[in-house]
Amino acid sequence: MAIHSTSTPFQRRAALAALIGGLALAPATHAASYTFDVLYEGAGVAALAAGSDDPESTVLYDGDTFVWTLSIVDDRYWEVVASGDFFPLMAFGVSEAGDRTVNYMLTLYNDAAEVFSDAAADVVNSSVHLGTNTITLDAGLKFDSMRLELTLISATEDDDPSLATATSPYGLLPIFGAPEQNTFYPGIVLAPVPEPQPWALAIAGLITLGALSRRRR
Repeated sequence: MAIHSTSTPFQRRAALAALIGGLALAPATHAASYTFDVLYEGAGVAALAAGSDDPESTVLYDGDTFVWTLSIVDDRYWEVVASGDFFPLMAFGVSEAGDRTVNYMLTLYNDAAEVFSDAAADVVNSSVHLGTNTITLDAGLKFDSMRLELTLISATEDDDPSLATATSPYGLLPIFGAPEQNTFYPGIVLAPVPEPQPWALAIAGLITLGALSRRRR
């Protein structure tokens, strides 16, 4: 003889409450996009442009994307003086250690013209960085702006890949500093502002003399 058991109304309400509670505790699904627009003054000094999102107050979740631009504010530029591999050329530091799988596209510009690009899919960022891994650049390359477009696919703990971890970027510059500050992978310098040409100085001097002459009259 088959025995059938039916739940009571109380049991059904309890089961529904447990289900709702479980859904409330489950991680929310995010698909946010951020724009980090950073202006660089040299010597490790950087600031956010007006209207930019702040990476230091952002927590990224699986599926989130960001566009991070780092631009020099004056006429200087970065120059690769020795060909080599640079790690990680453009990557945030993150507060939580883990393995992060990302898709990214890195683009370097000089005077608004694209001079280099590199893209990769399903790249693993190990430990505490988020962005590019090793980027190979040739000597003579000059650029004054860096742009990283990144999608975070997943983030898991170092010791247990079955556990998700948070992703909290810190700083406005790459984890090892601006390109010229990376002492672990040297080979990029921040070129100084070009000196005024002699003819420009001569013209400036004539303008000054003319102004002084008019004042004496």
